[in-house]
Formats: sequence, structure tokens, C-alpha cells
Amino acid sequence: MLIGNPNLAIDRLVTLAEIVPGAVMRSRRTELSPGGKGVNVARVLRAHGVQAPLLGLLCTGDGAMLAGLLADEGANLVAVPTPGTVRQALVFRESAAGRVTVVNEPGDPVPAIAWHAYCEAAAARLSDGDLFTVSGSLPTGVPVEGYRQLVELAHAAGAVIVVDAAPAALAAALPAGPDLVTPNLEEAEATLSGAPVDVLPIPDGADVRERAEAAALSLLEAGARRAVVTAGAAGSAFATGSSAAWIPTVPVRVVSAVGAGDSFVGGLALELLARGLDDDAWLPAVVRGVATASASCETPLAGGVDPARAEELRGKIEALLTKVGAP
Repeated sequence: MLIGNPNLAIDRLVTLAEIVPGAVMRSRRTELSPGGKGVNVARVLRAHGVQAPLLGLLCTGDGAMLAGLLADEGANLVAVPTPGTVRQALVFRESAAGRVTVVNEPGDPVPAIAWHAYCEAAAARLSDGDLFTVSGSLPTGVPVEGYRQLVELAHAAGAVIVVDAAPAALAAALPAGPDLVTPNLEEAEATLSGAPVDVLPIPDGADVRERAEAAALSLLEAGARRAVVTAGAAGSAFATGSSAAWIPTVPVRVVSAVGAGDSFVGGLALELLARGLDDDAWLPAVVRGVATASASCETPLAGGVDPARAEELRGKIEALLTKVGAP
């Protein structure tokens, strides 16, 4: 397996009592950790005793700090050098309200030669039957077709690719036929409509399941071979062939939902690695992904998950599916 995360970051977690706009505030604690959606996927795998290489663009200016943070976590970084400094993500955690606010920097532009080297590094590590997950935003300077290029090279190698990307990059990748795409409901509808995410309806109310299932089927029509559209606590729609299945969730105590989508990809990957990549492995993998995402919401670290808790939640979700009739 190979985890693709081209747009790595350093997360600066700032804990304070409360964010007061326009005021001067004092941090109670500030912590640095490696960031990026693929970094979170790798955390999930390592929590379950699975090590997979993490392929990322590493800025030459201050990349040694990020590489050190990843090494401290036990990550297996495969670094492709690029000029500039590592982008930062500011994560504000309010201890009073329990809210988490994230501000992502765009990062320095990546030259074409560095992106070409990244694609070559991915192609060199993929072979027939491999699983390749690619996650996160594309770095500044990389063409919007960047993930489409990765889908094409993965298929050329005989690998299976899961794409978790922002709407514009996801829309560009769909014609290449990614094996699975995993947007949330707002991202899926933005991908299909071209509308900005922040002007779409919030996924709440009685029509969430209908919207998620419709979006998942539309993603298939646009080119994806399979699609999961997550809708938070409401559940997730999984579409394959010409039908969509609804995967419910179970209640959890939410500490932080940041990185829940990445934990979904991590849980899904674990099940595919265990079962293989045949058609009948995907639904159980989606169920495990939903359970893993739910378990991750109970921890403050993005991609942090207790394997025993994830397994407990998977059992509960499977029981719900059995009760209503498995799709």
C-alpha cells in the first residue's frame, strides 16, 4: 500500500479558553504536529500495527522539522523535495466550548519539475494489485488535474486508487475512473454542481440520506467506479454499480471531528488490505471506515483512534445493518 499526501503541513494546535473576535487572547498551550490528510490516514494504520509509506512533497527550506515530527510519530516518509517552506495549519481548540477551528495556509508554489518527480516516485512504487490512497488539497502551483494524473498512473500500474480530494481536483479526476471517491455531502454536491462549498445547504434534516445517495450515484455517472458520500452523524451513502446502500452510524461522544474523513479512509484501507480488493470486499470496508471515523471523533488527535473502540462500533453498525436488512 502507498499513501499519497502531496500537500504536507505542520499543524500548530493552540488551546485557549475561548476565541473572542477582536480581542487579545493568551494560549494555554501550543503544540506542533505533522499535518495533512494522508498523515492522518497513516496514523490510523499505525494504530492497528500496519506501516505504509507516506509519499509527500517536502519543502527544502524547513522540511527537516516536519520530517523530524513524522519520524517521532513512526511514520515512513518518502520525501520528494520541492523549494519553499512548509505550510502551516492553525488549529484553535476552545476548552470552554469544545469547538475546533482550523485555518489552512495555501503553502508555497510547487514547480512543475517537483510535481513531475512526485508522479514518477508514485509510479515507481506502485505495482499490480497495490492499494493507493491520495488525500488532501493539491499544493499551490500543481494543476487541478493533478489527481487525475495520479489515477491514470495508478491504473497503468494495475493499482487500485482511492481519492479523497477537494471539489475542483475531484471533479477533474472523475473522468479517469478512480476506484473509490470519498467526499462528504457538501464536497460531493460542490463537485457535481461547481458551486462553492460554503454556499451549499448544510447536511441536516430529513433529506440528508436522499441527497447523499443521489450524490453518490451522480459521482458514478461522472466517472467514479465507486463512491462514498459521508454525511456526519446521519450516516454514509455507498454507491456501486447502479445502486446505493445506506450505512448508519451510532452515537458517540464527539471530542473533535477534525480528521474523521481521513480516519474513514484509514479504516477502509485496513479492511481492503485484510480482505483483498475484490468487489465483495468494498461494502465491509466502507462499514469499517464509518466505524473508524466515528471512533476517531472521540479523540482530540486527527487520525487518532482506539482500535478496540473502532471494532466495538463496527459490531454495532453491522448489527444495525442486519436488523434492517443488509444492502
